[in-house]
Amino acid sequence: MKNGDDSEIQFPTPGWISFAKLIREDDISLFSLHSISKGFYGECGHRGGYLEVRNPPAVENAKAGFMDILLKQASVRLNSNTAGQVLTYCMVNPPDEGTAVHARFAAEREAILTELYEKAIMIRAAFDDMEGVESFGRIGALYHFPRLNALPKGTGDFEYCMALLEETGIVTVNGAGFGQKRGTNHLRIAFLPPREMIEAMLPDWIAFHNRYIKG
Repeated sequence: MKNGDDSEIQFPTPGWISFAKLIREDDISLFSLHSISKGFYGECGHRGGYLEVRNPPAVENAKAGFMDILLKQASVRLNSNTAGQVLTYCMVNPPDEGTAVHARFAAEREAILTELYEKAIMIRAAFDDMEGVESFGRIGALYHFPRLNALPKGTGDFEYCMALLEETGIVTVNGAGFGQKRGTNHLRIAFLPPREMIEAMLPDWIAFHNRYIKG
């Protein structure tokens, strides 16, 4: 990749790449967000997180700066509860490496992330047995967002989700609320339930799907 002056940009070796380091002091606004509810601390249960702004953009026709406006907007909202604030602190201040506490932290983190990955792969593999289901990439963050390419005429993803719930008890969210391309149908699927529950429900879902699309 090249800079505007045609000089090559040197990226770090494969692994973690920090956007903050790449933009350096350039006049590029960078918004960084992280949340305990989208990781191994809260897993969609607790609520807390942070927003970091580098090189805040200018605000036209305003006396206040961007950060002043942002702070004012945040101040009129309710704060995260105590548990959320404590977990956010723990997220940005992990235990010191080389300590017994860090060893336990690392082991628990690895176990949680490994299980999430395995459950994601398990559900992704089930899509191969569902006619007309297309999934892009291997896994998502905590969700899959497959596309349904074959539904009965006159139905959409909402009808599909309701029928799936009524016949199997499996809850999914239709994609219409996530800005999907008009004329397409999607599902949002969380893979947070226990592995045993997912293993038990997948055969019922596959059977329902292949029966449902035939009308």
